[in-house]
Amino acid sequence: MGRGWGMGSGWGSGLGFAALPQGAPPALTAPKVDLERCVGCGECARACPFGAIEIRDGKAVVNEVICRGCRACASACPTGAIS
Repeated sequence: MGRGWGMGSGWGSGLGFAALPQGAPPALTAPKVDLERCVGCGECARACPFGAIEIRDGKAVVNEVICRGCRACASACPTGAIS
């Protein structure tokens, strides 16, 4: 009998999606916060499904290790400070 997917060949061998934290790879480029435009309202942090944003010293800070690049933060930002 032949070996099918998940039986030690093809996509099923080696590291696969199960090896990735939370089932998604880290973002290649995390969103950038324009500190001049950020008012520290926290809407971006509330919108982030991965908890990758926190407000420090009145400004949004993106944790690039946790960020998955979904850009929910940019959509939620009322001042357009996240790109």
